[in-house]
Amino acid sequence: MKKTNDWFFAGVIAGFIGGICHLIWNSGLLLFGIQHKTFWIAMGGLFYNQQLLYTPLAQVHGAIDAIGVSVAGGILLSATLKFTGREYLYVKSIVLSASSGYFLFIVIFPQTGLGKDSVIVPWIALFGFTVLNGLLSGYILKKFLLSKETHN
Repeated sequence: MKKTNDWFFAGVIAGFIGGICHLIWNSGLLLFGIQHKTFWIAMGGLFYNQQLLYTPLAQVHGAIDAIGVSVAGGILLSATLKFTGREYLYVKSIVLSASSGYFLFIVIFPQTGLGKDSVIVPWIALFGFTVLNGLLSGYILKKFLLSKETHN
């Protein structure tokens, strides 16, 4: 993968990849019956009522919104690295991603009924945001996308 000096574009790509991996992970948990609602269902719940939420169009819309949240997180991480440097990259990526996850869990998820009736859903969300969106996006930015000149 070609490295770039464009920190915004690098953040978009890293967040997109992290978001796709997060959705794939949620899909696997659904298939194994570990969880019954996902990040994309929560995001779709912002726009659709319970009757429409499980329709294919609402599910696709929710997935696009969920990936959009991850892209915003990737851009935020890339901007943070641009302005503060690459030191402690993984700490920064975990803190930013976990913070956005907590914001979503406190502000967005209650509106959609996700998480309050399950002991495991908050743990799944924490893992998803910190590892799949945080560490993975940080790793992608560090190894594949950002050139050394971008954050000096």
